[in-house]
Order: sequence, then structure tokens, then C-alpha cells
Amino acid sequence: MRKAKVIKNDGIKIIIKLYYRGGGYTEKLIMLSPGKTTSISLAAQLEEVFGQYTKVEPYCLKDDLDFDITNSLVVLSSPRIIDGKIKSLVDSGLNCIIAQRVINHRHISELLDLPKATEVLLVNDRAETTYQTIEQLQALGVNYIKYYPYYPGIDSYPRLDIAVTVGEPNLVPYAVKKIINIGTRQIDIITLADIAKKLGLIEVIGDRLSSQYINEIIGLLNRINDNAKDLKIISSRLDTVANCLSKAILYVKKDGTIIVSNQEMYNLLECNDKDIIGKNIKEVLPQITVYNNDKSELIVIHNNTLFVTAKVIEGKSSEDGIIYIFEKSEEIEKNEHKIRRMTTRKAVRNYYTFDDIIYESKKMEMLIDKAKTFAATDSTILIQGESGTGKELFAQAIHSASKRAFEPFVPVNFSSIPINLIESELFGYEEGSFTGAVKGGKRGLFEEAHGGTIFLDEIGDASLESQCTLLRVIQERQVIRVGSIKEIPIDVRIIVATNKDLLEEINKGNFRSDLYYRLNILPIRTLSLRERKSDIFVLANHFIKKYSKGKITSIEQILSKEAIKTLYDYDWPGNIRQLENAMEYLAVIGEKNKKLGKADLPEYITKSIDKSKNTLLIDILGKDMLWFLNKLKNSDGLGRRYLAELAREENVPLTEGQIRKLINDAKSLGFVKAHVGRQGTILTEKGYTVLSLINI
Repeated sequence: MRKAKVIKNDGIKIIIKLYYRGGGYTEKLIMLSPGKTTSISLAAQLEEVFGQYTKVEPYCLKDDLDFDITNSLVVLSSPRIIDGKIKSLVDSGLNCIIAQRVINHRHISELLDLPKATEVLLVNDRAETTYQTIEQLQALGVNYIKYYPYYPGIDSYPRLDIAVTVGEPNLVPYAVKKIINIGTRQIDIITLADIAKKLGLIEVIGDRLSSQYINEIIGLLNRINDNAKDLKIISSRLDTVANCLSKAILYVKKDGTIIVSNQEMYNLLECNDKDIIGKNIKEVLPQITVYNNDKSELIVIHNNTLFVTAKVIEGKSSEDGIIYIFEKSEEIEKNEHKIRRMTTRKAVRNYYTFDDIIYESKKMEMLIDKAKTFAATDSTILIQGESGTGKELFAQAIHSASKRAFEPFVPVNFSSIPINLIESELFGYEEGSFTGAVKGGKRGLFEEAHGGTIFLDEIGDASLESQCTLLRVIQERQVIRVGSIKEIPIDVRIIVATNKDLLEEINKGNFRSDLYYRLNILPIRTLSLRERKSDIFVLANHFIKKYSKGKITSIEQILSKEAIKTLYDYDWPGNIRQLENAMEYLAVIGEKNKKLGKADLPEYITKSIDKSKNTLLIDILGKDMLWFLNKLKNSDGLGRRYLAELAREENVPLTEGQIRKLINDAKSLGFVKAHVGRQGTILTEKGYTVLSLINI
């Protein structure tokens, strides 16, 4: 059976139905905060309001939370407390309310006595709450004092004689001479009303609560300014606040009647209050179509493009209606620039510099001098070169040597991003653009690189569709997020790289010529390792030292002269990356006091050397001679007429006369013997040896 609590109020018996949840009644009101002092202070406030109706108990995070969550309503001092064991309780069904907190205006009388423009430290435990306290004091009208934030861990602050703190005097710097403690921030009236609703007490104490709050505010206003007793003056102050906003506002009743506006709105409409107050918004601004919470649209008023947002006001102790906020597009863009610059500054990263490039060759010295010249500009750079030649190393070095060195460097690899995700990755997307989109949307990589450098690697792998979009972004320096119509200006330096021949890709129809000419403003071609063979020794020494952890400082310590010569003879198709892999291999297999020979090198190096020699022999003999010798290889002798017929059958362009010449040339080299009659021409032992060398 459900119980009820009977309370006498002015001689009248009022039956209050206590809040029922999960099979039990709310018998306790728990105040929970990180620290004990704050918890006790806020519990005292709750005791004052609700003490005669329910039991109030303070708890802090260090306490054993031994209360019964099935019959308790828990007030959390801030959202940041929801972590660890508190989150577990919430997940288990904890009945809770997160408190909104404001300055305890009962305790600010000492502040009111400070002279105008007095400089004070505002001391609190965290940056967020410190700035909130400053804003709330200014909103209360104590805005003639100059506040400087102070909280544990702040980088710098002025040395002042006076500190104001909200219940944290222990955090005040030692050198401060005077401390004004205005007490812990109290729970605001909206939270108190929410608690009353949860407890089923709103009808009982709602009027008293609001009356008490209003009386205290009026008393505060009287203390701040004795002349501010007239409601017209208070209204004037509200008008002043509204008119100081850079955004235009309209407050519209449910039926569309305009009841509040500000000067910025009058300026946009080129009118005064008499022209719009009391009129219907559809009459004043027929272009507006949004009437729902947080919906927005773009409209034009007297050649000003405005971003309009609607906020529905309902059940919040105000007259129901809609607040419209109008922002000029250029102001939004300017603010977004600031926000992006602030939020994309990541932890300082050590990007590669030109000093990190290892070389001795003159060719590399000339290439680096050119790259340094390019780094001083903001022009687009196209880096072309084989895989493993250090294209990203050059891109980072150019960024580090540029005026954007302390801004973001954002690499993008087109070969690693699925085609269907390239646009959303590069340009970002709005909330709800597609299934799986992050709530609130996401900035693209171009926005992340704002102010810095974006490195588009493997640009030759970009699809034709993404090339078209890239071209527009490069030309206009603006991006449009997926699912949006708003253009976002970007300031980025573009460096692109590819291991493909883009002119050849253009001829194949795989790359847009207009994009190529947009990118190929400052071209750089990185050198392959076979073009800078004098650098093999210094690079090999660097890598062998790295992978042996300093135990080996030179390849001469572990390789024979023949093995070192083999490294120089090898073409290194994988370039520096392949050389690094080879040195890691040698560092692992190398033994102390024993040098490795040619046979100990990676197999792909030794086989390639032999294959290179065979290739040279093939080039000398020519494909026609090789075809001729190969036909003789598995025969007991062939005549030139039969060989001519085989050539025709296999579409080999050799006439009988050309075959006669091949027989004579091969005979002079000792590869064949020519007999008169049916035996024809046969392969000699020397001829067999040549074919075995070529591995045919």
C-alpha cells in the first residue's frame, strides 16, 4: 500500500503524494559533489527549501555511497561528477538531477563596496567554473570590477592584492592580501523547481519558492543601485543587454506577434520599434519559414545574407513563443576561422626538416636548395618521384621551413581512403548526412589544415569525381560539407605527391588536365637511389646504426668488399625504403667479428644482379638471334626454309634471307655449325652455354 505524508501548512492539511519510482517512495534527498565542503553547503540550501518535507543528506565522492537508490533523489553538483562509480549508479537507474549553479547573491555585499574598476583575481577550482563565475557576477550587475581568472594550473596571472573566491579560499595565491569569499555557488531556482516536481511538491512550495527568489533578486538590485527600483529601469537594462548583442533578435508570440526586438534588428530592417512591435512576423519577414526548435535557414534582408535560427520557448516561466536569432554570414565565417584556429592547434609535433635528409651527392644538394626556395612561398607544390624516394619527408621539410611551420600539417593518402568516403573525409559532413554520421557532424581534413599545410599523397589514385571537387576547392579556397549548403572559407597551403607520370595518366584519361595544371605550379622530382649512388654508403651507415642500436656504425664492419660492391651495383627499385629494409635485415643476421659476403645479402639483391647481367647479354644478341638459337636448342638440326616457315607460323617478322644472315652471324660467333643437306644448322656447346646463361 502506498503511503502519503501529511503536512500542516497555515492550518490546512495538505496531502502530498511523494514521488514514486521503481517500487518505492523518494524518502531522501541526497546532495552529491566531489568535495565535502561543497556538498555540506549545497545540502544546507536544500534543507532550507525541502527540509520539512524530506530528509536531506550530503555526500562526497570519498564517502561510501550507502544510500538506497530506489527511494532517493540524488542532486549532482555538476555533470563532470558522472564518472566511475557514479556512472555505474546512473546506469543502474539512479534517480538524479544535475544542478545548475549560480552566484550566491546573498553573500556579495562586500563586493559591492569595492571601488569602480578595482582589479581582482577570481579564484575557483577549474577554468570552466572560474569563467562561469565571472560571467554570472557580471550578469548580476557587478560588472564594474575587473576580473582576472585564477585556477590551479593556469599559465600566468597578474599579482594582485585582492582575490574573490566562491568557497575556495585555500586556492588563493599566497601573495594576496585580501580575500573576499562569496561562498559556494548555490543551486539555481530552475533546478530547485525541477527537484520540487520530482518530489511532487511543486504545487505546495512553487509559489513560495518563486516569491522568495524574486524578493531576493529585487533586494539585490536595490543594493546594486538604489535607483533601480522602478521596473522601467530594470527593463531598460535588459534592453541595453539585448542592444549590445552583435546578433539581431526577435521574440515572437505563439500567434506570430512580435513582442521583443533589438537595435541590430531595427538596423537590418531599416526601421524602428513602432514599425514592427505588435505586428505579425509573416508581415514583417515573409521570407522566414522555420518555426521549429534549432531549425535554421538562409534569408536575405536588404542585400545582407543572414543565417536564421529558431528557438522555441515553452514551459520555461516565460511567455510561450519563438526567439529568432539572425547572424550575418560574414560574421559566422570570421568566428569559425577563430574557432578552427583554436581547436586545430594540436600538441606540438616534431615534423621532419631539411636537416633530417641524409645525403652527400651534389644532385641532392641542388634539389634541397630548390625545395627551400619553394618553402618560402604559399604556392602549390607538386612532388613526383618513385616509391620510397622520400616524398612525404620533403613535404614535411617544406612545411617546417615555411611561415606555416607552427600550424597543422595534415597528410591525406588517396590510395588508403575508400572512394565513397573521400568527399566526407576531405570536406566533412553535417549531422544526419548519412547513416553512421557522427552526432553534430564532423570537420573535414581541409578544415583541420586551416592555417597550415595539407599534403595530398598519391594524388594519381584520386577518382575523376574527387578530382573535379578538388579542382573547385583549389580554385575557390572554400569547402562545402556533405549535407550542407554553406561554403566554409579555408586558408591552406597545398602540397601534392605521386609516383605516377601524371601526363601519361592524362593521355590514358585517368587524370584531369585542368587539375594537373592547377597543381603543377612548383614541380619537384625526388631522385631515385640509382641517381644518387654516392649516397648509398652514408644512408646504409645511418640505417645499420639505427637498427643495431649503435652497435654497428658502418657497413664496412660487417660486409666484405664484394658485398659492398654488390650494394652499389644493385638498382634499388624500392629506393631508400628498400635500402632501409636491407640494413635492418643485415643488422639482425650480422655476427660480431665475422664479415658477411655477397651470398649473405638479401636474395632479391643477388638474384637481381645476375639477372641484370643476363639482361645485358639479351640486349647485345637481340631478340631475333635469341629466337633463332632457341629453335635450335631442342632439335638435331634445322634448315633455313623450315626456320622461315616456323617464323611465319609464330608471326615472327623474319624472312628466309634474314634467317640466312642470322645463321652466318651465329656461325662467326661459334654458336652454331652449318651443314649442307638435311642436317641443316645445329647448336654448338658454346651456343648451349649462352642460352643457359640467359635462362631461356
